[in-house]
Amino acid sequence: MIMPTKNIAKSILCLAICTASPVYAQLEPGSFMTQDGAEITPTLTLGMSSNDNFFNTPSNEESRLIWTITPKVKAAIDDGPDSYTLNLGTSSSLHNKDTVDNFTQVNVGAGIHKEFTSKHRVDVNATADWLYEPRGTGLTEGLADIVDELIKYQQQEVIAGYEYGAPSSKAQVALEAGFYNKKYQNFRETSQYRDYDKSLLGATVYYNTKASTRVLAELKNEDYVYDVLELSGVSRDSETLTALIGFEWDATSLTSGSFKVGYQNKDFSDSQRESFSGLSWEAGVTWQPLTYSTFEFTTSRAAKDPLLEGDYIKESTYRANWTHNWNDYLSTLVGLGYIDEQYTGDVGRKDTTKSARLGLNYNASNYGMISTYVDFIDKNSNQPTIPFDRVIVGINFTFALRANN
Repeated sequence: MIMPTKNIAKSILCLAICTASPVYAQLEPGSFMTQDGAEITPTLTLGMSSNDNFFNTPSNEESRLIWTITPKVKAAIDDGPDSYTLNLGTSSSLHNKDTVDNFTQVNVGAGIHKEFTSKHRVDVNATADWLYEPRGTGLTEGLADIVDELIKYQQQEVIAGYEYGAPSSKAQVALEAGFYNKKYQNFRETSQYRDYDKSLLGATVYYNTKASTRVLAELKNEDYVYDVLELSGVSRDSETLTALIGFEWDATSLTSGSFKVGYQNKDFSDSQRESFSGLSWEAGVTWQPLTYSTFEFTTSRAAKDPLLEGDYIKESTYRANWTHNWNDYLSTLVGLGYIDEQYTGDVGRKDTTKSARLGLNYNASNYGMISTYVDFIDKNSNQPTIPFDRVIVGINFTFALRANN
């Protein structure tokens, strides 16, 4: 598929004009303290964007103007080494052509960090979200322009972790347990078969080499249980075991990162589905040749559950970002991404997705920031209704309390 070069050229030209002036500074929002000792940090983001292929269709693209309103509040209490956080946020989108696409999402999160001694630490994090699938994704992939209602769903997750060993000790052990639940709220004739629970158990052992590097061995088990059996009578329940070895480092002032490689086995409870057994990896590197310029590279490979068709997807991802602070007020972002997805089962589907982002942040003051961006995506597939290309051009205005200097 060919990218829409005319739109890309216009967008790049627009960004080049913007960055030609004095040119990713981060906004540091201010906060206020309550009488109970809680630090409250509110922010408000107002945005406008233009999407030239709102339904993610291979042809007959429809463009949309979208306005967004995103208020957020973070509350934090620090009690010595312990901390407690609460995050509340909503995101509303308003569209210029059809009010059926207007929606408001809600996000709630809470976290606890507790240090009993220098060797014993516990972290508990929980989130609850009420969300909507973007048109042309999820259950409406390839069908977005013929479905007359947004797909909405709820998800909840709780992750608890325990670490033994002081940061300066030779070895540490980290244990993890979690639970995730996803449930759709409409189109129940179809969506009921995609409601599922996932439980997680994991353990990681670290060995400190005393050279700013830690060697690690990680073992993780994930158990997927779907609420309703499909009409075919073939269960989607599965158990995934991942064993990785690797290292993480912060060896110099220039680079930091981690690399893990190993084996993954995804075994379905129903023998009619094809199981996966093979190579898996996770890696990420941050390179900062200058204090004001940062390069980030990430890659991963794993088998994951498909939402619509197939037994599993063997997914490989590659991403690279470059952020550069031109001064205290102006910064830019260039990002590239590539995803390769191979579907197993009877579908024989193969997808590749190429993406890019160009962004510009300008701190208009110490309590406000302007962000502009251009997003490109080019998705190819051997299935005729899946491929599409899209360009989104947007601008966000973020407001916050004046930061304490």
